[in-house]
Amino acid sequence: MRGWAVILQVELMRTTDTRASRWLLVSIAVVGVGTVALSNGEEATMADFVNGAAIPLAALLPALAVLVATSDWSTRAAMATFISEPRRLRILVTRAVALILLVTGLSLVTSIVTAIAFVALHPDRVMLHASLSALVAGGQLYALAISTSMTGFAVGSLLLNTPAAIVVAFLVPVSLDVGAGVVAPDLAPWISTLAFSAWLGSPHLSWGDTPDGLPGIGRAMVSFLLWTAVPTAVGFWRQMKRDVR
Repeated sequence: MRGWAVILQVELMRTTDTRASRWLLVSIAVVGVGTVALSNGEEATMADFVNGAAIPLAALLPALAVLVATSDWSTRAAMATFISEPRRLRILVTRAVALILLVTGLSLVTSIVTAIAFVALHPDRVMLHASLSALVAGGQLYALAISTSMTGFAVGSLLLNTPAAIVVAFLVPVSLDVGAGVVAPDLAPWISTLAFSAWLGSPHLSWGDTPDGLPGIGRAMVSFLLWTAVPTAVGFWRQMKRDVR
């Protein structure tokens, strides 16, 4: 059995040790450069640059999170993993922590690089209020990155099949949001995958929605439980009980 720090180091390395995960990181960087270039208009602000960089993170991080969650079972490495550390729950929790650390690092690097790019391209527009707006945008970028990646991790943990989990992580939330908006418009805001990320980006203590439409704690908790906590818990339970061959 290994210490937690060693397990965390191993899991951090495994988040990017496959060809697919490395290509996803390259894609995030390339698409990020493209979206920032498109944001570089005459009236562009630092916040616009940061918000533009959020697009590839929100679009591709769920796929990376699915790969992190399913790697043992899709590559048949589960036996080696759980023999070296038989306490499965410890590995699974550490894997989630490793993903959070990776997403945190990516978000910080993305925010800093886009801010530097804006300063280099538009030094005359760098003002205090612009920097504060960019800081807020960076916090919202991080909230979106964390929430979407943890949803991908939850779906991957639940299904333990990479192709199926990627399809579900991308299609089901959008389809459910659209379908519920048509069939049950009163219910739709409560089951939306975006409720938790919207609240996390601008947190407040009100149970209900704010006057400007930000989700309250109630909607955020339901969204978090439905799309992250419950599927992750069920997925962990499956992996703790599943036979390793």
